[in-house]
Parts: sequence; structure tokens; C-alpha cells
Amino acid sequence: MKISLACAALVFAATSLVPAAVSAEDSPNASIGTLFIEGAFTRPTTAGAKDAEGYLSIINEGSVPDRLVSVDSDIADKAELRSSKTVNGHVETHALSDGIEIPAGGTVNLAPGGDHVTFMNIHHPLKSGDIIHATLGFENAGQIDIGFHATPNLNATAPSGDDDEQ
Repeated sequence: MKISLACAALVFAATSLVPAAVSAEDSPNASIGTLFIEGAFTRPTTAGAKDAEGYLSIINEGSVPDRLVSVDSDIADKAELRSSKTVNGHVETHALSDGIEIPAGGTVNLAPGGDHVTFMNIHHPLKSGDIIHATLGFENAGQIDIGFHATPNLNATAPSGDDDEQ
């Protein structure tokens, strides 16, 4: 009996520490069909920054490929799927007008220095702890809400808004 009461007390204490439910649009993780979106984040921006970038991982546990074709958000006039690469020491960035393929059984990482989301003409600077509410649009799976959490990232610097458009 003492063990049961101790276990009950432990379960009560542990569940009391669980935060209130997070809405889907605030969560950095989400799923739709066989797609799992994980770790959506952005970085704080400086005052006057025009753009912010978003990063995440998409895991396709299905047997057919899908394609990320659109992103809409509450913070920017426009959101665009883009790719960056360094050529001769200069970063070149271009729009991915056909979207980003998520292969069957594969994982795609949108990360600094590669494919990413660019939130263009942001309405205000982002500070640590802010959340960009966004809707990802997939060719087959449909749309899902996700939150890009603004968090400092030691492996990347905030976007300056001067990306080369090609």
C-alpha cells in the first residue's frame, strides 16, 4: 500500500509539472499523414532586418514522395522556399519555385547554408522566444500549422536581408 501511495504521489507530481497544452500553430513539431515535421526554428533578428529565415526537418515515413510547395506566415508579407550555396566565397540564394521534394522513406533538413524558408519583409524584428506562426503546404498531404521558435543559434547568424535573388 505504501508503494502504491508513493507511486501515485510521484505520478501526480510529474503531471503537475507538465505545461498546459500547446496549440498546433505554436508547436515546432507536427505531423500530417505520413509526414513528420520537427524542430522548426528561426533566429532573432536585428532592428531593421527585412527578412528572417526558418529551418526544420521533414521526415516522410510513407511509400510515396511528397513535395513542400508553399509557406504562409503571420509575420511577413511573403514567405518563400529558397536555397543558399557558397560559390567562390559569395553566398548565392535563389527561389525554389518547384518546392522541395520529400522522398518516400526519406528526411529533408532545411538548415542554414542550404534549403530554408525566407520570411520576406517581416513586420517587426524577432526576439528570442517569439514564434512565427506558419502554414506549410504539401502537394499530397495538404496543409499543416507549425510554429517557428526564435532561438539563438551559435551555428548561424541572423539574415541581413541582402540575399542575391536570381
